Amino acid sequence: MKNTAKKINRYLPEVIEKKWQQKWDKEQTYKFEFDSKKEQYYPLVELPYPSGDLHLGHWFTFAMADIHARVMRMLGRNVFFTNGFDAFGLPAENAAIKRGIHPRDWTLSNIATMKKQFATMGSMIDWSHETVTCLPEYYRWNQWIFLKMYEKGLAYRGRLLSNWCPKDMTVLANEHVENGKCWRCGTEVIQKEVEQWFLKITAYADRLYWKDKPEVDWPNSVRIAQNQWIGPKRGIEIYFDVVDSQERIAVFTTTPINFGATFLVVAPEHPFVKKILDRKLQVPKGTYQAIRDYVHQAEKNTQRERLENVKNKTGVFTGYYVKNHLTGENIPVWVTDYVLMNYGTGAVQGCPGHDERDFAFAKKFGLSIKRVVTGPHGETGSLVNPEQLIVGESRGKMVNSEFLDGIEFVEAMEKTMNYFVEKGWGRRVTTYHIRDWSISRQRYWGTPVPMIHCKQCGIVPVPEKDLPIELPYDVDFSPKGKAPLATATEWMITTCPRCEGEAKRDPETLDTFFDSSWYFYRYLDPLFADGPFPKEIVTKLMPLDIYFGGAEHTVGHTLYARFFTMFFHDLGLVNFKEFALRRVQHGVILGPDGNRMSKSRGNVVNPDDMVREFGADSVRLYLAFMMPYDATAPWNPRGMWGVFRLLKRVWEMQEKVKDDENNPSIHSQTQNDLKRTELREMHKTIKKVADDVISTKFNTAVSTIMKWVNYLESKEGVSNEEYKTLLLILSPFAPHITEELWQLNYGSDKGFISIHEYLWPRYDASALKEEQVTIVIQINGKTRDTLLVPMAQIDDKARIISQAKLHENVVKYFTGKQIKKEIYVRGKIINFVIQ
Repeated sequence: MKNTAKKINRYLPEVIEKKWQQKWDKEQTYKFEFDSKKEQYYPLVELPYPSGDLHLGHWFTFAMADIHARVMRMLGRNVFFTNGFDAFGLPAENAAIKRGIHPRDWTLSNIATMKKQFATMGSMIDWSHETVTCLPEYYRWNQWIFLKMYEKGLAYRGRLLSNWCPKDMTVLANEHVENGKCWRCGTEVIQKEVEQWFLKITAYADRLYWKDKPEVDWPNSVRIAQNQWIGPKRGIEIYFDVVDSQERIAVFTTTPINFGATFLVVAPEHPFVKKILDRKLQVPKGTYQAIRDYVHQAEKNTQRERLENVKNKTGVFTGYYVKNHLTGENIPVWVTDYVLMNYGTGAVQGCPGHDERDFAFAKKFGLSIKRVVTGPHGETGSLVNPEQLIVGESRGKMVNSEFLDGIEFVEAMEKTMNYFVEKGWGRRVTTYHIRDWSISRQRYWGTPVPMIHCKQCGIVPVPEKDLPIELPYDVDFSPKGKAPLATATEWMITTCPRCEGEAKRDPETLDTFFDSSWYFYRYLDPLFADGPFPKEIVTKLMPLDIYFGGAEHTVGHTLYARFFTMFFHDLGLVNFKEFALRRVQHGVILGPDGNRMSKSRGNVVNPDDMVREFGADSVRLYLAFMMPYDATAPWNPRGMWGVFRLLKRVWEMQEKVKDDENNPSIHSQTQNDLKRTELREMHKTIKKVADDVISTKFNTAVSTIMKWVNYLESKEGVSNEEYKTLLLILSPFAPHITEELWQLNYGSDKGFISIHEYLWPRYDASALKEEQVTIVIQINGKTRDTLLVPMAQIDDKARIISQAKLHENVVKYFTGKQIKKEIYVRGKIINFVIQ
């Protein structure tokens, strides 16, 4: 050890942390260089939004991922650990309106601030691969991907019910609807079908559906949630002919109980209803007025409100009937808002005898209710209350169903589907709960849609050579009646690439989830100009080895990212189908009051304040220790003192280290100067901490380090080997203090070699073997005592049994009893069977 260490007697994090952050940056300690001789390792955290401040949640997510990346680097992997910013989005546009500052200026300023805060964390992020999604060199490739999807028929123009402000004549995000009114002008918002851009994610629904044996390690909860969201349903689409017209209404169902179908219900937005309102289908004046008023009222409710209010059944009879193929009856067609146009076909056949919702509707409007399936006890009588309904899987046999009578329900459904297909009344189809992804937004701060609208040629894609279509700077962020980009008159006017006539650009921008669905590819070379990413490097570094992120992205971001990767695979750009081999979802740190942190609640904890008081290493260590990585718990600042004192004790332990220059190297397989017990404690710690960090069990890893520190302090002296090992295994958790102590005590006079360049200490498996084992002594299978036996004697059954019989807590059970049997399980149990 260097004698200079003796002169340092105080741990001052505010002094050493900035010093080492600057040194690491100058020396490029964490710069990634591809090394084909090493195993590549790509850990990643979901890129943050540049809000302007790193909150405690950022620290919890990124510091733990940083610890993991550091340990993997020390284990010999060539670790690529970088970061960027999900920089487009609504918050920046809101800032522009509320603060009078341009979204670009606001965003880039926040990024600069947050990068300084990341440095304060002591992260090993290599910023030379930084990607910022709002810069043209990134979103150019958003536009390129969009065009490729358009070429393949995956990007298309369609219509969708949206929040619509009739005064501003613009689509509003859900967060811009306040108490049913527009946040800008206060006008009552309605639901309106609006033309917009979609991605046909449904074309990949079957591939996105997780099969029984996934090829990657993702949480079961994520896979279940995604499968439920995708929601494949295999059934039949039945065609109902409208009586006295040329119209036909299609209905999808998985249970064609058509002998019990007594009515049809359609969504207010259904084409059949539109034809009535457009007077293409004739109805009495009173019926027309009732339908028009009902549809107008339905427009005021969002789809969520319509589903939540499903118990309050409402509807209007259209005056039309359709023919029930099986019964030959004419059944009425009603319009009701509990049917949604973007689910199934927007029409449902009502089977009130076997569906609670249909039963309630039929009861309210006096429609026929038929039983066509027996009850649990074979009931065949009429149905008068919902408790008599047989729904779900607990269905019996068919009744009142002619050729299906007596057949089990499931078999009858298959037979009905086959019959309908044979007759030409329907076709078997698979539908999905997931809907095509609406990606266009009537906002400014996003990627411009690379399409051109020409009066002669229609919608025409921008030629690839003209990319990127850059976002104009001077734009009215509070437009009235059109998208913000439509106010940039000069930018909007362009030339049609086909006919060369005057045309206009598309004024919409892409959903920011588009940006975040593929950014991890761009990290590999943010300046790559020949495509969205370099295929050769992707092949070597991807898929991601581990992807850290939040549970809120279970059915959003991660599902979209999987979709993009499968599309890239189809283009031949990647040779894998899943972008991440392992998904780890972090927990949530609540405010000290147990609620989610919020400025309005006044319970936000600023990590910068914690750093000023305790240092970044203490914050990192406490975040790792306070709870499991996937847990949720309130912030308890009192715990900071414990980890701060731990680091202080590690600092002061310098004084206990034996100054023996002849000690073996840290990488020796054995250390002859250490006792067996000391070796075992050290190697046990080396193995346990590494295993726990690999498994993202950061809290138990810290607990193991704490136990070893306590053990070392209990000794009279600490060897160089032990102290070196302690600093190395602590370095991923507390990079600053360990760097300082390493350089003070073991630094080289020939030049700077960071502690973070060293490998993880190798553990000796033989050192983990215990010198003694504890054998449980049982009487008739019940534990009565234990026996310590040297490892060398565990095969001496006679000796061990003899010793066990002499134990005070055992002898008393033998009084007046006969030992019938002596059972010895090597090194574990002795069981005396007595009578």
